[in-house]
Amino acid sequence: MKPQSKVTSVILWSVISAAFIGPGTITTAFTAGSQFDIQLLWTVVFATVACIVLQELSARITIVSGQTFGQAIVHKYGTKAGGKLQWLVTIPVLLGCAAYEAGNILGAVSGITLLLPQSGKVATIVVTLIAGIILWKGGSRLISMVMTVLVGLMGIAFLVLAIQTDYTLTELFKAIITPVIPNEGEWLVLALVGTTIVPYNIFIGSAISKGSTVPLMRLGLTISVIIGGLITAWILIAGSITGNFSSFPELANRLHAQMGPVGAWALGVGLFAAGFSSAITSPYAASLIAATVLGSESKRTINGVWLTVLLIGFLFGISGVRPIPVILTVQALNGFVLPLLVYYLILMVNDNRLIPRHFRHKSWYDLVLLVIFGATTLMGLSNVDKAITNGFKLESSHFEVVIIISVALLMGLGLQLYNLRNRSV
Repeated sequence: MKPQSKVTSVILWSVISAAFIGPGTITTAFTAGSQFDIQLLWTVVFATVACIVLQELSARITIVSGQTFGQAIVHKYGTKAGGKLQWLVTIPVLLGCAAYEAGNILGAVSGITLLLPQSGKVATIVVTLIAGIILWKGGSRLISMVMTVLVGLMGIAFLVLAIQTDYTLTELFKAIITPVIPNEGEWLVLALVGTTIVPYNIFIGSAISKGSTVPLMRLGLTISVIIGGLITAWILIAGSITGNFSSFPELANRLHAQMGPVGAWALGVGLFAAGFSSAITSPYAASLIAATVLGSESKRTINGVWLTVLLIGFLFGISGVRPIPVILTVQALNGFVLPLLVYYLILMVNDNRLIPRHFRHKSWYDLVLLVIFGATTLMGLSNVDKAITNGFKLESSHFEVVIIISVALLMGLGLQLYNLRNRSV
């Protein structure tokens, strides 16, 4: 096998940034900008750093131990308990891949229809067919090349929108380094973090890092995710001049009024690239989970997994029916599984049986990991609370209870890490 270069490492890891910038990220970032101007830019920075840290943990475990994420769980917790944990953390992620695929396809279709007036159903069929061909033909190399092109398109499109604003560098820098949570902005802060730290990306990172080295992985991962963070920031900045919106056509009209035709065209290109890249990466992630976590070696089974995810998205997309109950359920499940994934990543990367001492991080780095665990736990439990509140039509959420539980779990993990470090000294 030809050894990786710095360029090929960046291309390989571009799948991560392409995966987390989907129609949901565009909607969230535009909404954050339209409601609070650039006050939440610091959140994008935090989410980007947290994404790099968590992806690095997952990839480092795989590179150093030679085991995928699923194999490492079994190695640490034993065949019986580890096997149950594998299913516990992967089934919600697989369901999430399928539940959100319709939104990914429809996001790409929305971008196309903003650029070229045509039937949405025809565009849905075309997008699904092209995504299917790419998934059928390509392995990680082809998919990474396609993702690189799509990330480039997104970057150019949303940079064009961002530079139309008149913020000074001083204003932008202040928004980046000043953590502010505006009144009623808590949910958007959590949403910006949640749309950047995607559970299935942890599995993708573990799978694609095999055969790499730690320095090359860190270089490719860092550059790729920083580019993704910049694109999210550009979307948020552009959103600061749009005002509230309820649909992508309405948003396109607002951008057209503010910037002229270039605004609507840039949104169309960026939305297509974001939706199409996510429409590929969701099924791709599902197939990698089947292969590397659940241990399936059958090519037919692996192809069947990504094809099922793609077809579910297509059927919901072509019918126009939104699977709201399913999405609410998946939101709750993923709200549970993300902090669980982070929890196990932190414990495994501190385990001497998996990570030799010279590949271990310094003890102060565990404080960074604890902050990220606290943030993902708060976000995850908030998603669970939101799904339950919406599903049962309750009058209000329970944010104070969520905070109390999150702090308790954070303290529990901190104690575990302290004991683990003391035992390994």
